[in-house]
Amino acid sequence: MFERMLFVGLNTTDKNIIKKLIKEYHVGGVILYSKNYHNYQEMICLINQIHTWAEEEHYTLLIGIDEEGYRVNRLPKEFVNLKSPFAFRHNLNSITEHASIIAHILAKSTIHVNFAPVLDIKRFPDNHAIGDRCFGASANEVIQNTLPYIEEFKKENVIPVIKHFPGHGATKTNSHYLIPVIWRTKRLFKEDILPFTKAIDSGIDAVMIGHFIIPQFSLLKPTSISAKTVKYLRNNLHYSNIIMTDDLMMGPLKLANKAKLIKTAINNGINMVMIKYYDNLFFDIDKLRKCQTLNKTNITSSIQLIDNLIIKYHITNDLVSDSLNIDEINRRINKLNNSI
Repeated sequence: MFERMLFVGLNTTDKNIIKKLIKEYHVGGVILYSKNYHNYQEMICLINQIHTWAEEEHYTLLIGIDEEGYRVNRLPKEFVNLKSPFAFRHNLNSITEHASIIAHILAKSTIHVNFAPVLDIKRFPDNHAIGDRCFGASANEVIQNTLPYIEEFKKENVIPVIKHFPGHGATKTNSHYLIPVIWRTKRLFKEDILPFTKAIDSGIDAVMIGHFIIPQFSLLKPTSISAKTVKYLRNNLHYSNIIMTDDLMMGPLKLANKAKLIKTAINNGINMVMIKYYDNLFFDIDKLRKCQTLNKTNITSSIQLIDNLIIKYHITNDLVSDSLNIDEINRRINKLNNSI
C-alpha cells in the first residue's frame, strides 16, 4: 500500500514504463514534464491514457506538474510563457491573474496538483536557484502575494503545494546540485518560515520540504526526510495535512540508496515521496514491499490523507473532455506580460 505514497516524475517517454507504474504498482501520483509531449494534443492523450489505466485498476491517481511560469514552465510550446511571479509582485491583480491563468489551464487539462507557489524569500539575483521564482523580497511581501495566489488554484479545484519549507531563500547554495547547509537559523525562523506559517494557518493542503541540512533543526539529515522536520510542522505549526519531499533524485541524493531514502522518509512521517523515475525504481519498490520495518501507522494515515484530498478537490479519473481555447489563453498571457 505504501506505493500510493509515491509521486513519481515521468522522467521517461516509454509508455510501457508509465503503464507499469500505474497498472502494476499503483503509484499515488505521476508528475508531467515537457519532455513527455511535443504539443498540447499529445499532452491530453497522455493524460487520458493515465486516467484510463488508473480507472481500470479502480483507484484514483493524482497528476501533478511544476508550473510556475518563466524559468519553471512545463506546458506545451503552444502556450506563451508567463513572466516570473516576481515581475508582478507590486500588483496584486496581476498576481491573481497569473495564478488564474495557470489554474484554468491545469483544471481544464485535469492536472490535479501544481507544485507551486514558491514561498521562499528573494535575497539573491534572479538567476539564483530560487531568484525570480519568488513572490517578494521580504516575508510580508511573500505573504501578501502568495495567499491570494493559492486561493485562485483552490477555486479551480487544483491543489497548490507550497515550497521549499523551511525556506530556500536562506541559502545561496542550489539544492538541485548540492545539499545546502544552513548554520545560522535565527533569520530562518524569524523571517523565512513566516510565509509557510501563514499559509498553514489559512488551510493549505500540501507542504513540500526542501533538501537542506540544518544542524540545529534536523542534525545532519536532510530536512526532507527528517523526523524533526515533520514534528516541527505537526507540533509547532499545528499542520495536519500532507507533507511531501522534494524530488529525491536531486543533487547528491540521487547517488544515495533510493530504497533507503524512501524507507527513511516513510518511517519519519512523510506522507508523499516525490521521486523521478530511474532505472532501478521497480526493483527498489519490490524490495520495500518485502520490508518488515516500514511504518505501517504512517502508511495508513498517509493514504487516508491522500484519499481525503481526492474527495475534497473532487478528483476523478474522468477523461479530458472540454476543449481549451489556447488562443484566448495566450491573449490573456500576452496582456498580462505586457502590463509591466
